[in-house]
Amino acid sequence: MGNVENVAVIGAGKWGKYLVRNFSEILGQSNVTVCDSDQEHLEEVKRDYKEICTSRSCDEVIDDESIPATVIATPGATHFELTERALRAGKHVLVERPLTQKVSDAVKLVELARDRDTTLMVDHLLEYHSAVEVLREKIDSGELGDIYYVHGQRLDLEDVETEEDILWSLGSQEVSLMLYLVDKEPKEVTAHGGRYLERDEGKEDTVFLTVEFEDGVKAHSHLSWLDPHKTRRMTVVGSKKMATFDDMESRNKLWIFDKGAEKSGEGGFNVRYGDVHIPNVSLEEPMKKMCRHFLESFENGTEPRSDGEDGLEVLKVLDAARRSLKNGGKPTIVMNVEVE
Repeated sequence: MGNVENVAVIGAGKWGKYLVRNFSEILGQSNVTVCDSDQEHLEEVKRDYKEICTSRSCDEVIDDESIPATVIATPGATHFELTERALRAGKHVLVERPLTQKVSDAVKLVELARDRDTTLMVDHLLEYHSAVEVLREKIDSGELGDIYYVHGQRLDLEDVETEEDILWSLGSQEVSLMLYLVDKEPKEVTAHGGRYLERDEGKEDTVFLTVEFEDGVKAHSHLSWLDPHKTRRMTVVGSKKMATFDDMESRNKLWIFDKGAEKSGEGGFNVRYGDVHIPNVSLEEPMKKMCRHFLESFENGTEPRSDGEDGLEVLKVLDAARRSLKNGGKPTIVMNVEVE
């Protein structure tokens, strides 16, 4: 594809293996290098992809001038160090969400990418989901009217993380989707949560999150690893119509409801029940679209949709939510930071 000679994926674990597959399909196996400190992960890669190059040394991969782009799919605590090293080496970087664990570190990476004229992108995967793209188009066109509120559920009982709390794990995906759909400045965050699995302090397994945006728009989400139903759903309620994105649906992932409540002449309300529309959307894998977008961004010199600043905005909301949790659910102002 284009001028890309090689892409390195650092981390071939749970998430990294999907990135390895997608870049191999787009670029060809011989143009992908995989780095992981776990020899078993590398052996699995070599079994599935005979032509892929592997390495256990991050230094070797980052210092290799024949590799213009690096994909970082390692534990969150390592994101800042590895991304910084890759950017300083002149690499274009796609990093697994969240961008970093600290807002201040995210600011440094955004500034560094600008100084080095390199692409910094965060894998906010749902921003590349075809159903989400169509939903955003309908919001932008005014079809749903003025947005009143957004309600999301991201629930599970299978993949309890041990290294991160649910706010940083599932919450980063949920917040990126909120910000993408609402497209307004987040002002205040309220979060309540619990550690029912007797995990360490700061590692909640259930969180109820509310974000208030400018113009009074609110977004609420229930995040949990303790729910009998695996749920990936978000509903947008507007003054004209309502819409639901349900990623657990096998085919019909987006539903548009011509429903609403309108004031009557007698001081009451009339409820409108109109048609339900299910748009025909592409089923192309969101990760493949995201990987292709990353390659096209630095080849064409354009800013990616989920760039470093997008990652920073998500992190600012997560940071406010963490502070709210520590203060017993007290409403917390989203940090105002300047990127030079």
